[in-house]
This record gives sequence, C-alpha cells and structure tokens, in this order.
Amino acid sequence: MKNRCPSSARRAKILARGLLICLLLAGTCLNAAPLEEARVTQVVKDVKLGSPQAAPHRVAVGESFRDGDAINTGATGRSELTFADQTIARLGAKTNVSFSNGTRTVDLGEGAMLFQIPKGAGRLKIETAAIAVASTGATAIIERHGQFYVKVLVLEGTVRCYLTNRLGESLLLQPGQILIAKPDVTALPEPADFDIAREMKTCLLVREFQPLPSQRRIESEEQKQLNLIAKGTYIPSNLVILGRGTQVTLVNAPSPKPLTNTGHQSRTP
Repeated sequence: MKNRCPSSARRAKILARGLLICLLLAGTCLNAAPLEEARVTQVVKDVKLGSPQAAPHRVAVGESFRDGDAINTGATGRSELTFADQTIARLGAKTNVSFSNGTRTVDLGEGAMLFQIPKGAGRLKIETAAIAVASTGATAIIERHGQFYVKVLVLEGTVRCYLTNRLGESLLLQPGQILIAKPDVTALPEPADFDIAREMKTCLLVREFQPLPSQRRIESEEQKQLNLIAKGTYIPSNLVILGRGTQVTLVNAPSPKPLTNTGHQSRTP
C-alpha cells in the first residue's frame, strides 16, 4: 500500500502557497475598505448635504460626506467628492447620491455622476434603479433621468454593467462604449460606440473641474479611436442621442460603424 502522506518538502510548498493566498486576500481586503467617508473637494452653486441626524444644509468645501448621508445638487449645482482611496465622484445638476452602510456601493437616485477609480483602489459599485455598474479601475459617467433612461459611458478602463434583479445578466463595457436602457430594464441591450473626444469637450463634469488623474489614459483612448477612424474602422457620423432620450436620431447619411454623439451638453453633466 502506497504512503499517501505528503513529504516534508511538499507540505512546505502547500503551506507556502496557502500563506501567499492569505496575503493576497488580505491585500485585496485592505484595498477594498468600506467607503466610510468622503471629503467635498469642490462645490458649484447650490449643493446640500443631509444626514439621518440633521436637516439638509448647504455644503462647504472640506466638509465630510459620511456613511448614511445624502448629497443633493440644485438646478445649477455641481460637486466633487474625494474618498480616502482617492476615488473621485463628480455630481451633475439635479443629482442625489448616498452610499450604503459599510459597503463600497454608491446609490444614485437621480442625475449624473462621473466617477474615476484609481487602479488598485478596489471594486466600487454604483446602483441606480434595476442597473448596477462596478469596476476596479476606470473613468466613466452614469446618468439616470427619472423613469426614462439610464446611460453609462466608459472613458477609460472597463466597467461591468449588470441587473440587480436578475442573476447572471451582465455586460462588460470597454472604453468608448455607451449603454442606454430603461431604469426597469429586464435584459441589457447591446452597447453602442461614442466619441470620447467630443464627450470630454462638452461634458460639464470635465470642463468645469480640474483635470482628472486619469486624463492621460483617456487621451490614449481618444488616440486609439482616431487611429481606427484613420483606418476606416470607425467613421464619424451625425447620429445623435439627445440628452433626454434613448432614441438615436439620424440627421445625415448613415455610416457603416459610426461614433455616436451622445448630446450630453444638453443634459446635467
């Protein structure tokens, strides 16, 4: 009968592998610490902060946005939040957000948010209606307008979109891709392509703030699109998705594979 007991050398290898896995898991947990607090780093006009213990008040730069608080921007208001792991969240006009107890989940009730997650900061999830997006390192915009639509645009990195009410339904968005769906969607549609350079020029959450830490990576994605256009893979067109809708409007002759103008300058960002 063969001796099935592992040798000393093999036991040492098993223990070493186990220790390595533990260290990797520990590092992941540290990087993905709960979003317990953020600092308000920019305020434009009407922005209010509310908490379970106090009535809403006008927020000031440097004020803390804690677990359980809610922040709301007015018709001309915008704000920027910076979390301890250097994740940035910029809020457009008529936007309200909060984040859940002890998790890395941000709840977008209404409006538009640009988020920039540094590489290695850990997974961040943003939920709005039936749609959630998650990433471990990306710059993207998510927008919700009532019961009309939800839009997700990826500027750099990758973002996973999925349904909160249906297990297994998910879609990975690449840079330059946009997803548009109804808030109560039951199946995710296929993404379309959009013009990153145009979005960066027209989006108020970019234009009215300091350059993003991911600016160079976004510019790299812009260049990739320009290279594809030069090769004829993408052809710029006059296909327009107006800011308050989900329909694509054709204002000129169609193109084989167009870069879509999202029309975001007409909406909250």
